[in-house]
Amino acid sequence: MQIPGYDIAPVIIGVTLILSVSGVLILRPIAKRLGDLFEAMALERSNKGGAQEVARLTDAVSRLTDRIETIEDRQDFTERIMASLERVETPSRLKAPTDR
Repeated sequence: MQIPGYDIAPVIIGVTLILSVSGVLILRPIAKRLGDLFEAMALERSNKGGAQEVARLTDAVSRLTDRIETIEDRQDFTERIMASLERVETPSRLKAPTDR
C-alpha cells in the first residue's frame, strides 16, 4: 500500500514544526545560560587583569617611595657632615701659618 503524495506533506510539516518548537523550548535556556557564563568569564578576565595591573603599579610606587626616602636621608646626612666640616675648617684657614 502506497501513501499518496498529498498525505505525506502535512506529516512532514507537522513533524518539522513540532521539532522546531521543542528545539527552541529546550535549547534556548541552555544557550542563554551559556551566553551568561561567557559574559561572566569575560568580565572576570577584564577585572582580573585590571586588578593585577593596579597591584603591580601600587607595588612599584611603594618601592620608589622607599628609595626616595632613603636618598633623602642620605642627602640630609651628607649635608650635615659637610656643614660640620666647613665649621671645623674655617677657623684653621684663618690662622696664621706656624713656624716651619
